Amino acid sequence: MKLSSFAVGETALVVGVRAEKALVERLSGLNVKEGSKVRVLRFAPFGGGVMLNAEGVRVALRLSLAEKIEAVPFREEEAL
Repeated sequence: MKLSSFAVGETALVVGVRAEKALVERLSGLNVKEGSKVRVLRFAPFGGGVMLNAEGVRVALRLSLAEKIEAVPFREEEAL
């Protein structure tokens, strides 16, 4: 499932980033990497982008970039 398809307030577990190496490294520095939890905070109007909380780091991404991030829904009760 693509990160861009999650709703506001949902938490996702990143399972992969399908982008060039430099972009994967940049996102990793912002805590958007395989194995990290991200929460969708809001979407900009008119398809402008998405604001995330990536384990304490606020990150704004274009929707085209969020389309390259594969994630699965994350629920705290499943993690126990």
